[in-house]
Amino acid sequence: MPPLLSIILPVHGVEQFLPRCLDSILAGQESEDVEVIAVDDRSPDGCGAILDDYAARDKRLRVLHLSENQGLGGARIAALPEAHGSYLWCVDSDDWLPEGALDAVLAELRAERDAERAGERAGEPPLDILLTGFTHVYPDGSTEPNPWRHLLAGSPLERPAGCTLREHPALLRTVLSVWNKVFRREFLDGLQVSFGRGFYEDLSVTYPALLAARRLRYLDRSCYNYRRGRPGAITATASPKHADVFAQYDAVFAFLDRHPDLADQRTLVFDRTLKQALTVYDSPGLVPAELSRDFFHRIAAHFAAHRPPGYHYPGGVQGVRYRLAARDARLGYDELRRAGRLPRALKASLRRGRG
Repeated sequence: MPPLLSIILPVHGVEQFLPRCLDSILAGQESEDVEVIAVDDRSPDGCGAILDDYAARDKRLRVLHLSENQGLGGARIAALPEAHGSYLWCVDSDDWLPEGALDAVLAELRAERDAERAGERAGEPPLDILLTGFTHVYPDGSTEPNPWRHLLAGSPLERPAGCTLREHPALLRTVLSVWNKVFRREFLDGLQVSFGRGFYEDLSVTYPALLAARRLRYLDRSCYNYRRGRPGAITATASPKHADVFAQYDAVFAFLDRHPDLADQRTLVFDRTLKQALTVYDSPGLVPAELSRDFFHRIAAHFAAHRPPGYHYPGGVQGVRYRLAARDARLGYDELRRAGRLPRALKASLRRGRG
């Protein structure tokens, strides 16, 4: 019998973290309902040997060794043909699962499988995505519970019947990474989307999946420990590759173009992508100073390319920020951010409605 859940684990340069990650998945967990597809993404350290050692001791772990580095997105793509589970969970190899988390997720998936077999879900769509709670873990050992829990707990997502994004649009304000989402394999394959290359590689999958899912549910339990602020992590690294986010946005809007039935969600997606792009620009040390002009120009180009018909700016300061982004007015935007005020000429121009 194929396993119920396939865990996909891209691995590169995380020798010091990898054993803890593997132990959190495999140790004390003997269920044949789980398989792990680990991808040695041409790791420069001892990760490949660690994976082979674990695989020799546990037949549920299979290892792929890539001859060329593919990045997170490419490593996941390489793993997919080897994964046979009904559900897929993408785990990052520098993170780990809390004790009991995998059992909790499997219990949810088994309940779904058993209810479907018994005909108890007649007339309801299958569970397309199970979202889980998580915990941020910082380099000093401090932790932070899921900061978006208030948008999920107690919502329609916790009902047995779940809901769609249309029924709970606040979901799009939460984390859009792939690691706290367990996908039904058949549903994911049917989307005809793919992980991107470079940074923010999961956005081209998570946005379409959340938009198209006919049934989403949330498990209000921390099932993932995410290392935040780790040196070398995307969220803590200055790099020109932060501009990769725009290719992922293009893929998301191309998906929307292919699905006119989702046209009413375009403004929601546009606002979320614009907010994220400006957050990256605003975050100290992410976009190299010599590339900040080009990055802001890319935000303006994103605005022009994907602005929904009849789009209305939000009110208040956020609306002013969006107008400045639309005009590619970087210096005015920076002044507003730095001093809380706009240059007089630009302020007058916005008042005249030319923004």
